[in-house]
Amino acid sequence: MRRLALAVLSLAALAAVPSAEACDCGGCPPVSCGTTSTSGGAAGPLLVRNFGQTGQLEVFDVTTGRRRLTLPPGRVSASRARYFTAVRRGHTTAIRAFDVRSGRLLRAWRHARPDWRVAGVSANGRIVALIRSARKGTWIELVAARRGKLLRSVALHGWFDVDAVSNDGRRLFLVQYVRTGYLIRRYDFTRRELAARSLTEDGVPMTGTAWDAVADPAGRWLLTLYLRGTARPEVHTLDLVRGTAVCIDLPSGSAAAVQEYVLALGRDGRALYAANPALGVVATVDLERHRLVHVAHFARRVDPTAQSSNASVSHDGRTVYFTTGRALYAYDAAFGRVRVADDGGSAISGLAFSRDDRRLLVVGRNGHALWLDAATGRRAST
Repeated sequence: MRRLALAVLSLAALAAVPSAEACDCGGCPPVSCGTTSTSGGAAGPLLVRNFGQTGQLEVFDVTTGRRRLTLPPGRVSASRARYFTAVRRGHTTAIRAFDVRSGRLLRAWRHARPDWRVAGVSANGRIVALIRSARKGTWIELVAARRGKLLRSVALHGWFDVDAVSNDGRRLFLVQYVRTGYLIRRYDFTRRELAARSLTEDGVPMTGTAWDAVADPAGRWLLTLYLRGTARPEVHTLDLVRGTAVCIDLPSGSAAAVQEYVLALGRDGRALYAANPALGVVATVDLERHRLVHVAHFARRVDPTAQSSNASVSHDGRTVYFTTGRALYAYDAAFGRVRVADDGGSAISGLAFSRDDRRLLVVGRNGHALWLDAATGRRAST
């Protein structure tokens, strides 16, 4: 385990991240083309994305298991409250803000140019970052989502992308692409300056693949599973409040096996669980202490249907259900034990606990939903 001043690649920058083949990993990162899901707290819906974390969004009711609505490709806030899309309309860019629970259009406005896109959203959903890139420069605007009003803007020399936006909109975390890789930079709007020192270790450009990522709904953490060229898995933690970054090593294995990691953030925002069925491990990371504090082992199993990265943490924080395809596992965080649950018979797209933590909603790739008894992992009556 090592501590490094190293920042992460967020979901906002994944479209430009070096490909998996660049690090000899193969396969397709869940963040770019796989299946992922998140559940929005005790009363929130289940959000499912079958085509990467910027693809089409499906919203399921956790109480009934029914699909409420479908939204076009875009970006969702970490709080799972707001959703933003940008579409070219002639010589302009049409930007829309939606309420995730109801699908209601909250705001719509147009940008005077056709080549802007949504690059990031603050965790609270109040600020959306728009970006436009040209041959020698990058233009970024922060817009108040509620009014569509421009708050701040910056023009940078070089190729940048948005890594994260602080909740107050005062700081941007950026990915700067250079010939030999990329650097992580911080821009302070209060000082109107790009920090001279990058958050990359020793200022040396990084190479590799950002494979999966989760964000803290409160806006404290942005956490990414990162695979280096040797297929060594690491969790990169970016503290959006303190503006610091740390890298933490995870149990390693073959290039194919490390791709099966699934990330789940504890409800209190203090623990990160990194589960991997192909390696037979569940690693617990203490985010406050920046260290790996526990590794639970279970029987390894390679899932031939692996094409997703889904996990859900119970509201009491004790149980973590996770899957990479069809096989479903439950991790007891209190005793450090893993057991196999009913797989439902098909590839899984989404997982969510009921409000009382007694049942687990399992949504398949075909949109079919079933319920499991959360305590036993067996099918429950509807």
